[in-house]
Amino acid sequence: MNEKTSVLVVASPSPTTGGGGGRALRSLRRYIRHFNTFLFIPWGLWANESILRDSISYLRDLRGIGVRFAGFSRIPKILYELHEVLGVNVKTLLPLAVPGIASLKVRDEDYGAVVVLHEVWDAVYSGNVLAELFDAPNAVLLQLPPFYGSRKRFLNIMRAVLLWRELRGGTAVEKSLFRIEAVTRRSVEEWLGRLRYEETLRRYTLVLGVSKAIAAEMGGEWLGKVVCFDPGVSLDHEDMAIIRSVRERVRGKENYVVFGGRPSADKGLAEALISFKLISKHVPGIKLVVTGKVTPKILAHVKRVCRRLGIDDKVVFTGFIPREERFEVVARARLMLYPSHVDSFSYAVLESLYLGTPVVAYRIPAIEIYYGKSPGVELVEECDLEALTTKAVDVLEKGVEAIEPPKIKSWEEIMNEEIEIISKLASQHRATFIGRSSREI
Repeated sequence: MNEKTSVLVVASPSPTTGGGGGRALRSLRRYIRHFNTFLFIPWGLWANESILRDSISYLRDLRGIGVRFAGFSRIPKILYELHEVLGVNVKTLLPLAVPGIASLKVRDEDYGAVVVLHEVWDAVYSGNVLAELFDAPNAVLLQLPPFYGSRKRFLNIMRAVLLWRELRGGTAVEKSLFRIEAVTRRSVEEWLGRLRYEETLRRYTLVLGVSKAIAAEMGGEWLGKVVCFDPGVSLDHEDMAIIRSVRERVRGKENYVVFGGRPSADKGLAEALISFKLISKHVPGIKLVVTGKVTPKILAHVKRVCRRLGIDDKVVFTGFIPREERFEVVARARLMLYPSHVDSFSYAVLESLYLGTPVVAYRIPAIEIYYGKSPGVELVEECDLEALTTKAVDVLEKGVEAIEPPKIKSWEEIMNEEIEIISKLASQHRATFIGRSSREI
């Protein structure tokens, strides 16, 4: 007789959906050893056909090791159509305004717990509805802060978005209209998002944070409510083996700086390009390398910005490259420029330190908490472009005394902690199984 507890996991498990998707995949592979694991996929995964296509192989792999597909959520097709026609993110804003617009289809089981592995709204909402439906305790793992307790942090992220749009150019009227639309929409999203998230998170049995930065960013009552891993991510044996191999092959540095984040406004792309323009005036022949998958449309915008800044012949875009190749790029760089506004821990910084490349970054909670005392990491205040540039030039000209990554837990330790937490959560279950094959909400 199978005595394992059944756990319903709300997740989009795929490395192609970002760091959160990769971590969810890792959790599911571990859960199956301890629980009867059922996967519920929130509508966000289905919203992008290319992401879904890339995720199919991972979903098949999970099924092959015993993870069972339990259901999914969806939103009306018209929201996608309105999104395309209006150019406004209706498919994000409307589900926040009217949560019940999303429908859920799920397989009935005697679930001992509902576990959500993302902070995005469709996942958090689904996890709460499912827990109420099955009268089961629930937990959510926030991989990024769903809102910011500090108004200053929100405004800094907004400033980064507006700066990026300013660099893209256009007429004065176009810029003004974008500024009005962006400020209005993001202010509404922030207010409404915080209202919905706080209301919903208070119903959860347990709110987890993937790092101590989550509670620090949310602030207020959440400083005492969010149970944080310290941290809940790490480099695995495969990563470390690749890093050792790369360090053995790469014996010297080349004359370039690498941008550490994905090419987006909230990762500080605009600040990195402006800062690099100034850096290049002080360091002869220096180049900037930007890695990561980017759509042709976004790439065209970025290249246009580079031309406007007069650095188009000094910036190299690699596109998506295999992990080992990316590690080589980082290892050969003289510096990683990392003006990110949004993070919970940052694999990029950790990898850079292991690969022997110093980092200049903004002093946001995630970076300060985990790297503030690490040799080889220099921090400047968020949005201070002058300090970012000055510090980068200083590191390039003088170097650093030492480069040393922080000591963090292994994946084995982290997963053991996670399994223990879920096991304790499931022990609270007292629901009665109702024998139906499926249910739609």
